[in-house]
Amino acid sequence: MGPDMGRTLLRDPVLERLAYRCPDGCSRTRTCCVGLVVELSRREVRAIDTLMDELAALLPHLRDGDAYANVFMDDPPDMVIEGRDDGSCPFLYRTGSRALCAIHSVALATGRRVASVKPAACRHWPLMLVADRGRVRVTGPPPARGIGCVAPRAELPGHPSVAEAFAAELAELDARAQCLAESPARARTRSRRRIRAR
Repeated sequence: MGPDMGRTLLRDPVLERLAYRCPDGCSRTRTCCVGLVVELSRREVRAIDTLMDELAALLPHLRDGDAYANVFMDDPPDMVIEGRDDGSCPFLYRTGSRALCAIHSVALATGRRVASVKPAACRHWPLMLVADRGRVRVTGPPPARGIGCVAPRAELPGHPSVAEAFAAELAELDARAQCLAESPARARTRSRRRIRAR
C-alpha cells in the first residue's frame, strides 16, 4: 500500500526532499509576509480583533483616529488580509535585521496560544493545498525556496524535512481534507494562502 492510500490528502514527495528551517524571524528582505494573499475565516478575523489594542501599540498604522484601520477584505465565502501599498502584510514589522509577525509576537508576549490567534495559512506556511482530480494535494509553494524557508536536504544538514517539521499541521490538514475533496470548487478558499502577483 502506497503512502497516500487511505488518505484523502495527497502529500507531494517534495515535502520529504526539502528541509525546513525557521530562524528567529525572517530576514528583513526575504519573508513570506510580502506579496502573498492570506485567506482567513471570519472566526480568525474575530480572533485577530481581540489583539488590536496590543497590535496597534506595536504598529501605529493600525490606528485610524479613535478606531482601528480595516485591514480585512471580503472574499466570499471568507476574507483576506489586505496588503499595504508595498504588498506587505499590515501585521509585519521589522527590527534591525528581522521581519516578524506582530500577531505571533503579541500572542507570545501576552501568554496566548499562537494557534488561537494566528491564521492557519500563516501557521502552516510553507504548506499549500491544491485541488487535484477530486482530491487535495499538499505541497510547498516555490516562493518558499527563494525566501529561504526550505532547501534541498543536502543544503540544510541537520534540519528536518518539511514533512517532519509539519507533522502536526499535516495531520490537521488531513482531517480537513475530506471536506475539500467533496467540494473541489472550495479548495481555493480553503487553502487559506494564495500566491498572487501584486
